[in-house]
Amino acid sequence: MSDEFEHILEQIGQFGRYQIVIFILIQLSDIVPAWTILLPVFISAKPKWMCQNLEFNNSSEQLLQSDLLQSTNRTNLGNHTEPGVIWKYASNYTHESYLNYTRGIVYSNMSIHGTVYRNMSFDACAANGNVCFGIKYQSDFTSIISEWDLICNSQYLSSLITTVQMVGVLVGAIVISQLGDLFGRKKMYFACIALNGLFGAALYLSTSWQFFTVFRFFNGICMGGLLNVNYLWPIEFVGPKWRTFCGCIGLWQVGVMTLGLLAYFIRDWRQLCLATSVPPLALLATWWILPESPRWLAMHNRLEEAEHILTTIAKKNGKVTSPDFSKLRKFVEDEHIAAKTRKKYSYWDLFRTPKMTKDILIVMFAWFVCAAVFYGLSLNVKNLAGDRYVNHVILGLVDIPAVWSTLFFNSWAGRRKTLSVAMLIAGAAPFAVLIIDLAGKADELPGLTVAMAMIGKFGISASWSVAYLYSAELFPTVVRNLAMGICSTAGRIGGILAPQFAYMHNISKPLPFIVFGVLGLLSATANFFLPETRGKPLPDVVPRWSWKSQSRKNTDVVLVSFTSAISGVSEKAASQDNDIPLIEEPLIEGTCDEI
Repeated sequence: MSDEFEHILEQIGQFGRYQIVIFILIQLSDIVPAWTILLPVFISAKPKWMCQNLEFNNSSEQLLQSDLLQSTNRTNLGNHTEPGVIWKYASNYTHESYLNYTRGIVYSNMSIHGTVYRNMSFDACAANGNVCFGIKYQSDFTSIISEWDLICNSQYLSSLITTVQMVGVLVGAIVISQLGDLFGRKKMYFACIALNGLFGAALYLSTSWQFFTVFRFFNGICMGGLLNVNYLWPIEFVGPKWRTFCGCIGLWQVGVMTLGLLAYFIRDWRQLCLATSVPPLALLATWWILPESPRWLAMHNRLEEAEHILTTIAKKNGKVTSPDFSKLRKFVEDEHIAAKTRKKYSYWDLFRTPKMTKDILIVMFAWFVCAAVFYGLSLNVKNLAGDRYVNHVILGLVDIPAVWSTLFFNSWAGRRKTLSVAMLIAGAAPFAVLIIDLAGKADELPGLTVAMAMIGKFGISASWSVAYLYSAELFPTVVRNLAMGICSTAGRIGGILAPQFAYMHNISKPLPFIVFGVLGLLSATANFFLPETRGKPLPDVVPRWSWKSQSRKNTDVVLVSFTSAISGVSEKAASQDNDIPLIEEPLIEGTCDEI
């Protein structure tokens, strides 16, 4: 339907006043997934804590208890002394459990806010890994960690919760995208926003980390679907000359920066969940303004509705004459007849030849690395030196030049070189953090560590921007949907593992950067083995099977269905270069505006 629909868009205006309004209103929702997905940076932040120990006075044999211990009903409190260290245990704890107490930082006398505490141990856990007795949190914010004591033996739970959230994103990308193809972009878009607000409000009422995890999973499902729909829906209203531009213009970066500001002023984690979930419900008011995708309506044989919307766009764009729909009607009729006999393709067709196999595996790995490093660096910002709120704002700020720079370098240097160099930057910068740590300068040069992390974020953001376009151009039209779908799945798996990579900070501070560096450098090397696509026509036909002696017959050229096998995505401009013909191709969640 590409030629027929593009002809109509030329008549009504490829990116007129009304399309601009539609684009802006839909892109406002870009802020929602940025807030929701990156919310763990603040609500899962680890606060400082101290343990209020007992002091045993050898001269008077008198037991001095802190005010917290005095408020409890615990009895038979015992103690054990070492030079400068006081150990304690209670009757309901075994002596062995607390005899070898992990000390952390111990003070004989410590004054906090005018209160004198005796024998305080900071950030300490029991030798068996349990939470210390008489714990008291001291940071100026609350989080799910301080709410449910997710420290010591339970410290892995905060990263696990984020991983469950990212599993939800993958599920949403698959399920809601399919539903978007069945029931329309508009219905799924507003359903995602409404349900995300509902589950976000439920976070405020969570009584345990288990309930909280369930709600975060459903938040992830909503965001996985919204990232798909809020990209492809506005793209289906604009002409080919504007699709690449619209694909790289979004408010994801604005969402990242404003989340840092919200978290700075709202230090209570429950209130922050409400502040990032309830206000986006105001977008539901745009239901009466935003029309359904005319492309989707036409492909589902609802031509009258599609023609009405296209005619409205033409009028609001100032066009005097109504568009000619005769070719579109003829195409839709022929398409429904041809669909009955059209050859179906599977994922195996992406591995027909050694070359195709090499290309799809390299591109899948690139998507995996992009998601793993992108989300890994984003989530690890809470572990960087300096102010986490400032770091988070800078994290969103560096994405803007990263994405925009690819528009120039894609055309000037080509896709392969741009992707490889950007990935090289994403890998080399984290390794610089390791060098700083090995040199023993990590504590002396915290700003340099932050700078290297931000440079790495710049590189991975640019890499993901290129990967979307490059992946779509590499594979034939008849299997392009499948290729983009399997690449998106690989990326979502990287997103699922990203919280665990960031969790490695608890083992060794530079360890996450080592992982990010290795992944980036491996992908940068592999990308050099991909073919260049700049200035070349997009392939339409899949080649013969060449893994076996008996080759299968060549397949006929067919039009790709709007329905994607995995991600349910639509088409965008196939290339940024005018000398490459436009062919419909799918897009997966977020593209440039996600990064």
